[in-house]
Amino acid sequence: MPLNPIVYTEKIVRSFLKYQLSAYPLADPGLNQQMREQLSLDSVGDTPLLQGPYFSLSKAFLEGAKVSQLVDEKILHPHLVNLIPPNVHYVYGHQEEAIRAIHDKKTTLVSTGTGSGKTECFLYPIISHCLNLRDQNAPAGISAVLVYPMNALAEDQLDRLRSLLAGSNIPFAMYVGKTPETELLVAGHRMPANSSNADYIATLAKFRSEGRSDSVHPAEEVCSREMMRTPGKQPRILLTNVKQLELLLTRRQDVELFSDARLDFLVFDEAHTFSGIQGAETACLIRRLRTFCGKASTHTTCIATSATIVDQNEPNAARNFASRFFGVHSTSVVTVHEKYQKETWSRTIVPQPPARESVAELLKQTLAGLESTDVQSAVAQSYAALTGSTLAVSPNTSGGWQESLYDALQSNQIAANIATALHNPRKLSNLMSDLELTSGRHVSEEEMLVYLALGAVAIKNNRPLMRPVAHAFIRGISGGVVSFPQGNTPKVWLTSADELTKLQDNAKVWKPRLFTCTTCGQHYFLTFLKDFDFSAKAPQGGQLSDQGSHYWEALDETNGGRRVVLLDKLVSQDEEQTESQPRTAPVSFCRHCGTGHPPGTSLCCGCGSSSEQVRLFAVRTSDKQPGYLSSCISCGARGKNMGRRFREPMRELRATHVSDVHVLAQDMIQHADRKRLLLFTDNRQDAAFQAGWMKDHARRFRLRNLMADAIHGREVGIGEIANHISERLDANDVLSRVLIPEVWRYVFKEGTGGQHADERLHFLRVQVLREITLASNQQIGLEPWGRILVRYEKISSSAPVIQHWAKRLKLSPDELKVGIDALLDLLRRRRMLTDPLAPIFSHYWD
Repeated sequence: MPLNPIVYTEKIVRSFLKYQLSAYPLADPGLNQQMREQLSLDSVGDTPLLQGPYFSLSKAFLEGAKVSQLVDEKILHPHLVNLIPPNVHYVYGHQEEAIRAIHDKKTTLVSTGTGSGKTECFLYPIISHCLNLRDQNAPAGISAVLVYPMNALAEDQLDRLRSLLAGSNIPFAMYVGKTPETELLVAGHRMPANSSNADYIATLAKFRSEGRSDSVHPAEEVCSREMMRTPGKQPRILLTNVKQLELLLTRRQDVELFSDARLDFLVFDEAHTFSGIQGAETACLIRRLRTFCGKASTHTTCIATSATIVDQNEPNAARNFASRFFGVHSTSVVTVHEKYQKETWSRTIVPQPPARESVAELLKQTLAGLESTDVQSAVAQSYAALTGSTLAVSPNTSGGWQESLYDALQSNQIAANIATALHNPRKLSNLMSDLELTSGRHVSEEEMLVYLALGAVAIKNNRPLMRPVAHAFIRGISGGVVSFPQGNTPKVWLTSADELTKLQDNAKVWKPRLFTCTTCGQHYFLTFLKDFDFSAKAPQGGQLSDQGSHYWEALDETNGGRRVVLLDKLVSQDEEQTESQPRTAPVSFCRHCGTGHPPGTSLCCGCGSSSEQVRLFAVRTSDKQPGYLSSCISCGARGKNMGRRFREPMRELRATHVSDVHVLAQDMIQHADRKRLLLFTDNRQDAAFQAGWMKDHARRFRLRNLMADAIHGREVGIGEIANHISERLDANDVLSRVLIPEVWRYVFKEGTGGQHADERLHFLRVQVLREITLASNQQIGLEPWGRILVRYEKISSSAPVIQHWAKRLKLSPDELKVGIDALLDLLRRRRMLTDPLAPIFSHYWD
């Protein structure tokens, strides 16, 4: 069943909100409950972190010619029928137009939306041409060069070529920066010569079922640079990027790659990225390539694809672009865009009464049912509750319940009105009023979502009745703040103070920033005051008012305001104990302007407000780090110096983009049908940082997973865990290169006489030692998660030494053992231990 965007969006958003709640734990029950309500976990559509979702319905593309018809017309090779998926009997109208234009050697620009089959527009005629060359026993040489702006897109195309060309005897290759130089460096599984497409598919399925991520290379894939350069071994289809293509034409060792190249086709994907200087340089590169291969502009068929480059109202602009870019005459350029089928709803539209039960509950049941094992029963129940009618499955329909649902919804008034309203992206809140007018009754957001979810699984002739497209803009917490509407009780806002000021009519509200201890969850507030100092016994500094009392005026940090850490109460103590805490001092704050006063002040010296002031406690800081929390007052967790920066034991309720993106990406991959995801950033630096951060964290969690598998409910030693993982990695070079690249860089595996295995085992032992010596306040790890329990050899209640000292200390042996274990745990988590094989925590002094 295809991915349901309604279910998918709801899952991703809900999981992300749960992550936000767990990432910033608040121990105070009241604040924690406020945060849950602000995040709106029960109704994810109401959360302030989500903009949208915006929904539209993707239109069905117009059917073109049947594949068999194109074969009969000799436009496609007969064998292509066996390569195209069996459920594809015809191509879309725009695909047919592009295929015919490319067959006629016309320069073609394909501008269709995502998921419209742009790739098939050029891939089918190129493969067809290569099959003809194979039948003619044509000499080796590159026939088609496919250029992509990103390696990720080229790799995605490579996977598609593997599944299409395995067993076809058509060589293909990808030449990018990480392409191995020699055959010895090629990682993954190589299929034997003369293996079939079925052999490739079976091997790939076997590897994936075993959880192996190894690449499976068909015999037709040319994997190394040295093989691509070998005369007679050049690929027919070459995937690359602009930078590598320029290098191929520059370096002497790569000349053989383009010797005897036919250069029948030249394809540029995402052509809109080749604009400005880059476009001009690429246009020169195209001319250099043709000149190098000795081909005229009329010989090479040029193709460009993009979702935005063709303007239907101004097609000449695209033709002129192609003329300049490819160096061809504009009259020979064909522009292709989508062609849609006309929507056909039933002539008899049946008005629908409101749903019989709670629509919000029905939405939950429907989304859960679509993920259950018995989807048919769940859909039938949801349809009956939604419409009051029974979904009758006709025995004459070949599509079963999905076709029956299609026919039933096609005559449904609400479904028809929704389809009409969603021709363009609409936010649900703006859509409801239109539906109410066209339907003659109130239609809730939940009811509309149920219709969209059911419409997505109503399929007839391989065509869903509705193809919902969801666009959601989600962000992390931009900066948690609190306000004090009444008394001393804080109100949590998951929006920064600046954003909150724009949203509220009354901007004159004091909004200190909210922090939480990373160990115990004790909450703190942060504000900035003029000339405030609390490093002695009592707060000092400030200004003198006309009445003779002193005060500390609110002053922004950018204007020289001094940092002040505050709290209203300690979650681990009662109110009296908080009052007597030696590291705090009471300070009264104006709830409007944030000016600080001595306790008991009734009139604000900053803004003149006579409102009751907020009584909080300022936290004393040290002279070395004024204004910074040196240790948590509740649990004692200490801050530490990180180079020139001091890291407090508390963190602000503010999202970290790199971790938020990582969590979103993991969830999207987990629930997606195709496990491939592209992330886009504003610049290369952000992309490099995001990729490195995600790769490093994914590696840590994968190593933890291997450690947990090595233990698996039995008692094992550190060496046994390292040996188990080492054996796993020895049998899987691809996984080994990903998880322990340091070892591979230090010593190669082949021809080193076992040195690689020794270094690998040492490296893994160090990783196990790092895992079992995590600090006691660390929340991420096998021990904090309860996946492992560390026991100490020879420390048991029956040991003679335990029995002896238990009698002398008048303790039971079990009590003494627990105490010794606790002491050893404390020392271990402080990394006060030695390991004879990996003494990484040992220090020696002369």
